[in-house]
Amino acid sequence: MLNENQVSQVAKAIDNAISSVDDSLSYKVLASAVAQILKDEYGSHNFGPFMEILKGELGIKEAQYGSGYGYTDDELRGTDFSDEFKEKFDVKAFVDDNKVEIIQRGDIDDDVFEEMIKFIEDKGYTVDRKQSEKTYDYDPGERDFYPRIKFSK
Repeated sequence: MLNENQVSQVAKAIDNAISSVDDSLSYKVLASAVAQILKDEYGSHNFGPFMEILKGELGIKEAQYGSGYGYTDDELRGTDFSDEFKEKFDVKAFVDDNKVEIIQRGDIDDDVFEEMIKFIEDKGYTVDRKQSEKTYDYDPGERDFYPRIKFSK
């Protein structure tokens, strides 16, 4: 079991150290610094256990988006038409019960996007066009916003 008092003390010390360097330190610098400490002070044999605890503390099942993007293969499968969708359109996609997120760094052609929507509608789903987006966008230093199609049964 973890000593919660020790966890609090370490967290406060890390926070103070970050503030002493830069009170608006980016998560990229923080992640790189943590990686350097793990490599230099803890050793590679601790990487796996460290990541398991970190993911558990953050409530993360897997890294966001695997197979080169962080989604695991199971997460990339999704609904009953997931494999068929990915094969038909030759894309990596995260498909769940109400959304297809196309994992590509670029916009989707209008005709292809309409074909994707028709494919989903032909499976018996209703597409919410107002919540669907064919463009890719990213917020530097934050996250990627992939093309997506929202739908319901």
